[in-house]
Amino acid sequence: MNKIDIKTRRTLLWAIFLSVGFPLGIAMTVIGFTKGQSFRAMGIVGIILIVMGFYGAPMVWIHFGQLKYFSRLKAQIVGDGIKSVKMLAEVHNRNPEVVANDVKTMVQKGYLDGYLVLDNERIIDKTTMRDKDYEMMEAERAGTLNLVHCPFCNAKFELINDVGVCPYCNSKITKEMLDKSVKAYNKSDK
Repeated sequence: MNKIDIKTRRTLLWAIFLSVGFPLGIAMTVIGFTKGQSFRAMGIVGIILIVMGFYGAPMVWIHFGQLKYFSRLKAQIVGDGIKSVKMLAEVHNRNPEVVANDVKTMVQKGYLDGYLVLDNERIIDKTTMRDKDYEMMEAERAGTLNLVHCPFCNAKFELINDVGVCPYCNSKITKEMLDKSVKAYNKSDK
C-alpha cells in the first residue's frame, strides 16, 4: 500500500469519528449534566466531542476529498499512463495550471515518486526517461524542437536540433533537406 492510500484511509477514519462524535457529544452532554454529579465527566467529554465534531469534521472531510482527488490523479498518471496535463485537466474539469500545481504538490509530498512536471504541460517518469527524452527537454527549452513531416512517407515526427530520424521509414532527415523539399514543392505549385 502506498503513502497516499494510507493517509487517505487515516483521514477517512478521523472524518467518520468526528462526524459520529458530534451527535454523540450532544447526547453525552445532555445526559452528563442532567443525571447528577456522577455523570459530569460524561458531560465534559460530550462538550469536547461537540467542539471537535463541529469545527474539525468539515476540515477533515475537505482534506479527505483533496486526498481522494490526488489518489485519482495518481491512478490516472501511473495506472492509465496519462502524461498530458491538459488531458488530466479536461478529465477533472480544472484549469491546466491548477492540475500542474497539484501534480507538483503530489511529487513534493511523496505521493507520486519518480515523476516530474515539464513546463506545466507534460508529466515524465524519471525512471524510464531515456537520453532522447533529455535531448527533447533541452531542445524544447532552447526552442529547437520542431514538429515536421517526413518528405518520404509524410509521417509527423519531432526534429531535435535540426536532425532526426523518421520513426516510420527510418530515413535520416535534416533541416536543410526539409527546406529544399519545401522550396521544390513551392516551385512545382507555380
